[in-house]
Amino acid sequence: MSSHSRRAAPGDGGPRPSLVAAIDDLPELTGDVFVAALARETAAGTRVLAYHARRDDDRGVVLTAALVRPRGLAVMRGRAVPDRPLPALSGPLGAHERLLERTYGLQLAAPPSREESTDPRDMWFWPADKHLGPGDRDASFGGLVEHGPLRLHCRGDQIRVAELRPLAERDFESALGTQPFAELPARIEALRDEGSIARAWAHALAIEGLAGVEVDLACSVHRGVGLELERIAGHLLGLARIARAIGCGPAASELERLHARVRDLLVRLCGDPHGHGFIRPGGAPEPFNASRIADVRATLAALRDAFARTGAGLLRARSVQARLDGVGGLSRRDAALAGLVGPAARASGLAHDLRRDLPGRLYRRHEVELFVEHDGDCLARTSVRVHEVEAALAWILGCVAGAAAARTSGIAPLAARHLAIAAVEGARGPIVHLLETDATGQLIDYRAQDPAMFAWPALATAVRGGSLADVPLCGHSLDLSLGGPAC
Repeated sequence: MSSHSRRAAPGDGGPRPSLVAAIDDLPELTGDVFVAALARETAAGTRVLAYHARRDDDRGVVLTAALVRPRGLAVMRGRAVPDRPLPALSGPLGAHERLLERTYGLQLAAPPSREESTDPRDMWFWPADKHLGPGDRDASFGGLVEHGPLRLHCRGDQIRVAELRPLAERDFESALGTQPFAELPARIEALRDEGSIARAWAHALAIEGLAGVEVDLACSVHRGVGLELERIAGHLLGLARIARAIGCGPAASELERLHARVRDLLVRLCGDPHGHGFIRPGGAPEPFNASRIADVRATLAALRDAFARTGAGLLRARSVQARLDGVGGLSRRDAALAGLVGPAARASGLAHDLRRDLPGRLYRRHEVELFVEHDGDCLARTSVRVHEVEAALAWILGCVAGAAAARTSGIAPLAARHLAIAAVEGARGPIVHLLETDATGQLIDYRAQDPAMFAWPALATAVRGGSLADVPLCGHSLDLSLGGPAC
């Protein structure tokens, strides 16, 4: 066996979204053997959720891969020695490998490039100048190209080649292991621009696993409601951006109004529009009571009726269909090679969702309806997000009616020399946290993976052969984030 799986305990809900393992129980493979085993896993169709490296003083680089298998999460460990590059696998692991090279200093022996060379006399580049004035912001496509890693080679307004360029290192997580333990949740929530509740839940799962704490179903329901509210808010805002990009001002304004209502509901539930403080390790700081449940049900019932008119109208409008249909298409193969995740992957036929693949007790008790499209264009990505808003509203209204007050447990000292992996399906895709403790139970490594790192390679593929005018539309439909790792 080249990997370690945590077997689900009887009655714990089958495959779970977290794994805790003693480091001494994990076989450590040599670098070449580790990469070969990882290649076999991906060739067999296993999903790699995370591929992470950590420098271990003079002993080289510790490699960790988190895999999704039918029986649950699994982990592989290896070690790369200094001055001996590892083979690069590229494909679905390309985004991981670029991050390993740029941020963690891992040396990879990349395979020879097979891309055709481009005649520079046939091209001009975008953006032309990073010092654009406020009135020229449209020329940089709202910052998607100006501040991102995308470099476009064009002739006229047709994009001939789109490539990713390396950006400056942005290692958000390097200082997390040194922070006071009580301050970690707040720092995790503020790590990037979106997904605060999903990150807080992943953090809580990992910490609870290391502390040996098991929360009750009521707490999981509380967290699930917060996560789905965050998903609704993110999709509403993304749909509003798509509507505004194609000139549907009234629909965009209505979607933004509904987005504000969800944020207002979060303020009433936890005091913050982004859900900061909604989840903490060990339980729920502000558990549901009768008045809170009534507020959630009344607000979301009204929002469901309003969105049924706006969302359906947006998809049915012929002008919207004509503008989105066939734009920024990503085939199932292209999406898989880019490692695409979340709603964008489901729009290309990849039925990946951790709420189904690693349901745990919550999503086995309260299943979430999964929507998959196969065209892979902007219309398909918009359709998936409309249906996911409807499904999230139905899920919350279905499970919150019988919600009970969650119990809160104290957090014991963390297990020494243990590894914890926790994964939560956020609005953009999987949020994956990897934590490792030393012999005294102190954190020595903390990595919080954001799904934005997979969307940029997908954007480079989606805009190839298209028009410059489609770049912002493709970026909004892929729900790109400039707050996370780019590529």
